[in-house]
Amino acid sequence: MVEPYLTQEMLDRLVRLPKLQRKIAMAKIAEEEWNRCAEDITYWLDAKRHPIPYVYTKDPKAMHRCNLCPESADVLNFDKRQIHMLSTHKIQVNVGEDLKQYFTELDTIRKFPMMDYMIPIIDMWQREKLMVVEKSRDMMATWLIVTLYTWDTIFHKGRQNIMQSENATKTRDLVDRAYILYANQPEWLKRVHPATIAEGGNRAGILKVPTLQSEIIGFPAGADKIRQYHPSGVFSDEAAFNPNASESFAAIKPAISGGGRYTAISSANPGWFQRICRDTLEQ
Repeated sequence: MVEPYLTQEMLDRLVRLPKLQRKIAMAKIAEEEWNRCAEDITYWLDAKRHPIPYVYTKDPKAMHRCNLCPESADVLNFDKRQIHMLSTHKIQVNVGEDLKQYFTELDTIRKFPMMDYMIPIIDMWQREKLMVVEKSRDMMATWLIVTLYTWDTIFHKGRQNIMQSENATKTRDLVDRAYILYANQPEWLKRVHPATIAEGGNRAGILKVPTLQSEIIGFPAGADKIRQYHPSGVFSDEAAFNPNASESFAAIKPAISGGGRYTAISSANPGWFQRICRDTLEQ
């Protein structure tokens, strides 16, 4: 397991340093921590491994923390607040009553929730070049896979990762998520190798890390354009609902055979994705 370079004691000392010395010290810390993140993806993801979180996601769903519960308590969905008040605190809150006195709404930018079930998925993604995952709602499967490919891109040289979904809008959302992951890191960590985001030639998004010569390219559904590339990896989101997923996979298969990586995830739907999950494509 990678040991942290940055400690809480070090942070406490840093705030007392003169500005110039603090700047020099932070540059050293950034380089050391960046190397640890590059070496171990779980080090980057798991806020418990260092004094402050490095990875944040964005969740548009309203989530609340109960003001009567300890800070360590789970956050609650919007529609679970009345149930929580009654079952946990024996307080009856009628429909229409203001719940603001009991709850604090959380920012949509939230610390990455490192769940136990994610560890085997991360391990398999690193070990296996071809991985397909049948997902269910609220497991953050799309966020997790986007995070894995983002880590590969912003912490390693010469990576070209392609993200693909049903159309340009949904694909752009994947690339935007990658940029959210990058942009919400601590400023000193981002400065080691800055990234940029643009619309890209197909309006599906492109994230670049110029100093590493690495990039994430968004491609809407279709195999024609993707054939021109020999990427490090390809992520196909909601592959069961992409009518061109099998053609895209066939187009990119030579790159996978040459050492690339292919990951497809989707909720259930009969067809090509179901057959590849069941390993029955040849039957």
